Amino acid sequence: MLSLGKTSSSLGNNVISGQEHITDDAGNIYMYVNIMGHVVSPGTYLIYENADILTILSQAGGPLPGAKLDEITIFNKDHGKINLDLEFYLESGEMINITIRPNDTIFIKQSFGSYLFSKSNLINSILQVLNIYLTIMINN
Repeated sequence: MLSLGKTSSSLGNNVISGQEHITDDAGNIYMYVNIMGHVVSPGTYLIYENADILTILSQAGGPLPGAKLDEITIFNKDHGKINLDLEFYLESGEMINITIRPNDTIFIKQSFGSYLFSKSNLINSILQVLNIYLTIMINN
């Protein structure tokens, strides 16, 4: 999925299979990054090299309500797993000093409360069955 307003034709001549970076005709450098988890549009995005984490997440539409911004995980094939507390950086206003590399995967977890709320039909059904059971037990 191409983003940042670039078309496949403007980048197509500069893509070589297996390359980690892609350049356009103006010399801008791009790379692919995977964004997974509790975001609006998970997927693979073409982003500017050295883009910050907020810019990258905005490409996927941003985190959904209930996303655990204090437990973002970045997976890199060479450097392993990096944990990031984005919530701290958003509250403190400090600069985020993390380098996203080509083909990194950013994973945002969903909070347990948000998960339960999204599955509220199941919870309601269980509570209804429990209510029927308790009503029968009390009336006997």
